Order: sequence, then structure tokens, then C-alpha cells
Amino acid sequence: MADSDLHNLLSGRFVREVIGPAVKSGATDAELMVLFESVQFGMMEILHRHYAMDPATAVSLCEGSLHSAIERFAGARNIAG
Repeated sequence: MADSDLHNLLSGRFVREVIGPAVKSGATDAELMVLFESVQFGMMEILHRHYAMDPATAVSLCEGSLHSAIERFAGARNIAG
């Protein structure tokens, strides 16, 4: 499976199985941002505890990942817009 296929599979599942039910049950945008923060925090914990990365490295990787997601989001909207 190509990296992009895996990414699309995982992001689709996250939307359908986590975000979708939260929205359908009436979650506010603020509550969704708390969920997003929890996911980010969890990833940093995994990088630190499981992969023995120092906190600064884990934070840097998550910042880079968020930046990539922002670029993908903006790029997709510019094409569709």
C-alpha cells in the first residue's frame, strides 16, 4: 500500500469513527479542538515513551506534521476553490 493510500485510509477512518460520531452527537467546535489537542498530546507521548524521543524532538515532529497537514488542506481547497 502506498503511503498516500495508507494516509487516506487512516484519515478517513478517523473522520468516520471518531470525529463523525462526535459531531453527530452535538460536539461543539471547541470540543472538537479539545479532541484534536488530545490526539496531538497522545502522539507526543507515544513518540517520547515508546520511541524514546526527547520531548523537544517529539514536539518538533508534531509541529512538522501539523504544517504538512495545513499545506495539504490549503492545497486541496485552492484546487477546489
